[in-house]
Amino acid sequence: MLPLSMLLSKNQFFFSLLLLILLPFVVPNIVWLLRSEKTTGKVQGIGHHTGMNLGPSSYALVSFQTAQDTVWFQGVDQEYQLGDQVPVRYLSSKPADAKIATPLSLWGDTFAYSSVAFIFWIVCFLSKDLVPKTAKVRIGKRPFIQVIENRR
Repeated sequence: MLPLSMLLSKNQFFFSLLLLILLPFVVPNIVWLLRSEKTTGKVQGIGHHTGMNLGPSSYALVSFQTAQDTVWFQGVDQEYQLGDQVPVRYLSSKPADAKIATPLSLWGDTFAYSSVAFIFWIVCFLSKDLVPKTAKVRIGKRPFIQVIENRR
């Protein structure tokens, strides 16, 4: 049986590589969102801590009701006040891992981690020596990834 191989342009190769790099960050978050349930929580307090981050930060202490219990968790503080009603998403199997349903809470970590991978990708894409503009990339034969330069 002959091994299959693909011949891609530089742009096709790097677009495929970008998808391959970003999917592990994005897919778990999408699955979590699809499996999660919506409810409303109440801000019970505002906490402050000075961890190993860039100075002091604050969080909202939020509670919400499930069928069995009252669940408390720390959410990202976005200038919430004591007693504010906030949208909450949680997995019924792990209600303590709840998040306030705002873009920062739901996507902040995913954006931060994937942006590091994206910066690495953009440096590789813009590097003229790694894959020249007119080169093709063969995937599938030995060596598994091979840059083939077009000589005109």
